[in-house]
Amino acid sequence: MQQLLIIGALIILGSLVLTFNRSTQNVNANNLFNIALIDATASAQSLIEGIQTKAFDEKTVSTNVSSASELTTTGSLGPDVGETVTTQFDDIDDYKNYTEIDSFKQFGAFSLSVEVNYVQKYSPETVSSTPTFLKKVDVTVTNPFLVHSLTLSRIISY
Repeated sequence: MQQLLIIGALIILGSLVLTFNRSTQNVNANNLFNIALIDATASAQSLIEGIQTKAFDEKTVSTNVSSASELTTTGSLGPDVGETVTTQFDDIDDYKNYTEIDSFKQFGAFSLSVEVNYVQKYSPETVSSTPTFLKKVDVTVTNPFLVHSLTLSRIISY
């Protein structure tokens, strides 16, 4: 009889230890995911902040425009001839299709990609087929530690 009680107690103790270990493992995994998410967000935010320091458009680098039709056409968004590195970029849309790798000690390489489009004034989620005074910058970050890619967006107006 006592042997059955001891065996029962050991089974209960074993299941409690397994449950505790599983919970601890889940907490650790969540902490690692959260740290990776914070690193990805910081990397994307840093890139967006750098993009925002540039002129709105190639046509506004040294002068002002009064009509959206004077801006770069949608098909011409992207780096201009001779602009091959970010230090040569002088306006926001030069970052269209730009990619870079940002490395962190704990989680390795974070891949960042940028998309820049004109968007409609009253529907900023809708890409415009013609120039407007609003550009949407999307920075997407991927990393094996992130369950899904992370995208930060910013609407920049002229």
